[in-house]
Amino acid sequence: MNHAIKQYPTSLPFPFSKAVEVGGFIFLSGQVSMAADATPIYGDVKTQTRVIMDNITRTLESVGAKLEDIFKVTVWLSDMKHFSDFNQAYAAYFSNGFPVRSVVSAKLAFDLDVEVEVQAVAPQAS
Repeated sequence: MNHAIKQYPTSLPFPFSKAVEVGGFIFLSGQVSMAADATPIYGDVKTQTRVIMDNITRTLESVGAKLEDIFKVTVWLSDMKHFSDFNQAYAAYFSNGFPVRSVVSAKLAFDLDVEVEVQAVAPQAS
């Protein structure tokens, strides 16, 4: 069985792919609240979450997938006190049910408050 790995490079100045497709699945690198030029976008947790989810939406679309294809989400919060605000912003992106999810707290890059990593089903080749 051939499990070719397809890498989708990032335009950000960091050494990682924005997404990798393998075995019928898409794995996105962790997303923090960041502009296209790699400038961190600060603000409250709801703002950071919306920036991240919008970036995830664009990344998925760029590889032919959509939010509905996500089946697993891992979330890092700088402090669990942000859990409620994160959930409020996050929930707005899923109208057809939620993927499975894990949430942990950790010190995050650029002193941001939220990081999200997703796994999705790859679109079927036509």
